[in-house]
Order: sequence, then C-alpha cells, then structure tokens
Amino acid sequence: MVTILYPLYLGILGALLPGCHARDRRFTEDEMVQYRDRVKSMFYHAYNNYLDHAFPYDELRPLTCDGQDTWGSFSLTLIDALDTLLIIGNITEFQRVVNVLQDTLDFDIDVNASVFETNIRVVGGLLSAHLLSKRAGLELEPGWPCTGPLLRMAEEAARKLLPAFDTATGMPYGTVNLLRGVNPTETPVTCTAGIGTFIVEFATLSRLTGDPQFEMVARRALKGLWESRSDIGLVGNHVDVMTSKWVAQDAGIGAGVDSYFEYLVKGAILLQDEELMSMFLEYNKAIRNFTKYDDWYVWVQMYKGTVTMPVFQSLEAFWPGLQSLVGDIGSAMRSFHNYYTVWKQFGGLPEFYSIPQGFTVEKREGYPLRPELIESAMYLYKATRDPILLELGRDAVESIERISKVDCGFATIKDVRDHKLDNRMESFFLAETIKYLYLLFDPDNFIHNDGSTSDLVVTPYGECVLGAGGYVFNTEAHPIDPAALHCCKRDSAEQWQVEDLVKEFFSIKSSSKTKAQPSKDGGQKEPISDFQNNKNKGKRTSNLSCPSQPFSSKLSVLGQVFLD
Repeated sequence: MVTILYPLYLGILGALLPGCHARDRRFTEDEMVQYRDRVKSMFYHAYNNYLDHAFPYDELRPLTCDGQDTWGSFSLTLIDALDTLLIIGNITEFQRVVNVLQDTLDFDIDVNASVFETNIRVVGGLLSAHLLSKRAGLELEPGWPCTGPLLRMAEEAARKLLPAFDTATGMPYGTVNLLRGVNPTETPVTCTAGIGTFIVEFATLSRLTGDPQFEMVARRALKGLWESRSDIGLVGNHVDVMTSKWVAQDAGIGAGVDSYFEYLVKGAILLQDEELMSMFLEYNKAIRNFTKYDDWYVWVQMYKGTVTMPVFQSLEAFWPGLQSLVGDIGSAMRSFHNYYTVWKQFGGLPEFYSIPQGFTVEKREGYPLRPELIESAMYLYKATRDPILLELGRDAVESIERISKVDCGFATIKDVRDHKLDNRMESFFLAETIKYLYLLFDPDNFIHNDGSTSDLVVTPYGECVLGAGGYVFNTEAHPIDPAALHCCKRDSAEQWQVEDLVKEFFSIKSSSKTKAQPSKDGGQKEPISDFQNNKNKGKRTSNLSCPSQPFSSKLSVLGQVFLD
C-alpha cells in the first residue's frame, strides 16, 4: 500500500536522526519553568471559569459562559480536575473541593449514565483523590487507605454501575439508570472499550475495600471479550453483550476499542498479572500483522484482516505511550513522529485523518482538545529524554492558547482547517490534557518519583509503604498508587471491627460539619463560585452513553464511523 506513506518521510527522518534532535532542540531549565507556569495559568483560566459560570453542571460552555450536564449530572469537571489541583501544587483548593464533594455529591438520582464514562471519570477520579489524600494534608481516618470518605463515595458510584454487568456474557450494557438499574429497553450493543475498561478502577476498589465483586465483574468482562476475538486474533468495535455477536466488525486501535488494550497493559502492571499481559501481547501480534502499515495503524475487517478504512484517528495517539510501557520504544517513536506531523499540519489533531490523502476526513475535522498525543509525549520523554517530545508540548501550549482560548475558558476546535470553535470544554481538558502537559514539563513532579522517597502508613492489616512512585494512570489520567493495593489485605475470619465504628463516627461528623471557606493559592485567582447556592439550580439528566454514539451499521464509508 504505497499510498499509506504520505506524509511519513519527515517523521521517519527525524526518528532516524535522534542526535539532531538532541543537539538542536535543548530546553533550558528556565524554559521548562516558563512552560510549566503557562500550563498552570491555562488550568486556572479554565478551572475558575468553570466555577464562575458552569458549576454545578458537568461542563463549561465557554462561548456562552454557562454550563451543561453531559455524562450524568455529577459536577464532573470538579471531580476530574481534583487530582490535577494537587499535581500543580494547589493543596488548599484540593482540600476545599473534597469538602464540597462530601456535602453535595449524590448518586441516588434518576439519571441514565454511561457506565464507561462514570467509571473512568467519577470512580477513577475519587479513587485517585482518596489515595492522594495524605499528600494533600487531609485529616485521615484511622485505617486509611483502607477506609475514608472519598473511598466510600467511589464505592457507592461503582455499585450503581454493577447492574450493567448482569448479562449472559458478563459484558456490561453501555448505560445504566443510577436509581433503577438497566432500562428494559436498553440496547445490548456496547463498544469494546466500554466493556474492557474497568479492571484498573474496579480491582483497586476491591483491593481497598475487601469486596471482591468489583474485580470479579471486571475480569469476567475481559474474559468475554477475549473469548469473542476472531480466529486471526482481532476484536471488532461494537458487540452485543447478550449474544457475543459482533455488530461492528472493524478492528483497530482507535475510537471504541482503544482503552481495552490500554487496560490490559495497565491492569497487568497494577496487579502484576501475567495473564493480562499475555492477552495484550497476543493482540499486539495481530495488530502488527494486520493493521500496521509503515508505522500507521488502519482499520481492518476483524475476520479477514482486509483494510476497511485507511484513517488515523486522534484517539489512536495514545498508542506510542502504551508501546513505551511494554518497552517498544523504537516503534513508539516512529509512530509518534507520524502523529506529530499531523499536529504540525493543523495545530491540533483532527478526529479523523485520511492517511492516503494526507488531509482531514469530512465531518470529522474537529479537535476537542484531546490529550492522547501529549500523553504519549509524557511517557516517551520519561523513557528517552528526547527533546522533540518537549517540542510537541511547546506546540500544544502555543496552539491551544492561540486558537482555543476565549474569555470564559478554552473551546473545542470545531474545524482544524479554519479554526472555528465549538461551545464545549470537556472535563478531560483539565483531567488529562493540562495534567499531561504539566507533567511533561515537570520531570521532578512527585508523580515521577523513582522510589527515592515514600511514606510509611499503618493500617489494620500491617505497615504499608505508599507514595514511592510507579503510579498507573487510568484512561482519564487519574493516577493510582499501585502500592496501595497491598495495604488492605484482609483475612476473612479476622475483620478489623473498629473500622465500622470509625465509619459511623465520621458519618456523624460529616453530617454536622460546616463548609470550609475558599482559600487563596500562590497568588492565583481564588475560585469564587457559590457551591451551595448553585448546586440545585436547573440540574438536567443526560442520556449519553459510552464513548460516542453507538454503531448501527458496518464501518464501510470512509470517515463515517459514527452515524448521526
């Protein structure tokens, strides 16, 4: 397929000449500090405008300076931004938001919520914040990290998702009503990523709470996908969770599939699970054999391996970062260079990019400020220290500020060709894009800890070392401390009876406590939104499901992957 080669050559040339990058693209420490500060300012411009104009809604609408609910009416941006606050050094605001969430977050609501999105954003965000509570100076319950208010909130949210897993195959429905369970008319067709993206959060929850049910259903879902793969080792895009029949049979690494592969690798690392890694390595062979062309990855028919769509999707830009986690640095850098050439062509990654034509795909020209290429840059920079990865970070800061910044935040780019804007700022902009940018320019951040420092905590089950590094990011960039999973091993015949008393005490204390007041941080503008007054204003329900609109036909027309 000769046409696949365009516009590959510049990327390969750069990959073959790493010494030129090292000589020509050095970043000084002053430049690193400068870009860290700029990223932090970007965060506060987006975050403060969310608080001022959009809270308690899920997301900010930056062009009209108001808010909207999108994924379930959880004040989602607040949850998604919580661990980013700590990573950029704002301890006082982290503490305040935790108090706010304890007082306002309610999962007993009549809302149809995406199982996938609720897991990665809400459950993942709360678990990460829980495990970072000690670093944030929060008052810890005796027995933490095996107990705590944020952990209980994460568990409550996850329990609301469990009815979705009650299927013949163990693969979950895409949407669940938080009050009533799965709607009787709910479609059984779910995206592959929406089935295989639970093991990181659910295993963490099981290991911390002692309830094996969460990890069990996540593993059963993974087994259902594994057993449904084709004879040539590929999985399609959407499957019927009641029959295991593939509804969309196009295989690739992009939208609707991506985080399934990501969670096999990260689940294997987090749980030290050889079976999960062996699954990924088998998939990786099939992906290389059937979907890889000149360091691009295309869509193929899952049973035949024939190309159906020679397109690059912006969501696929996570792949070089994942490759770095399994040690395939050379291939990762070559793919990264290809994707970076697309970024430089438009000042962002269009949702779909035709590899043969070297241009955008009709109706898929937008860039919603996604993090995936920046995520890969962060992983690869940690592995190689190649300065070209910092160049991507620099370009991202410059282009996002120049194109997307408006008075009330940062707006989605509706069309990368003419840089028209759309009235949305997704919560992942603060959870992922800003976080990965900041960490790219802050190699000494505690997240990058190499084990030289740690904390010793005492739990009901013995001493435990935490904060020594090796954080595993869920697919929404919420870091999980893998050491915490070994802190709460329980003997079923010997439960720590004091734990229930502690929970009861803190429940009583929580119901009577008053709100903490906002506090300033390092000269940054103080968030001033009135959480209490706004929480109950005009809340709406949402019927969106994971991770995009469901497929209803084969991916046969170039670019028309999701039907309107």
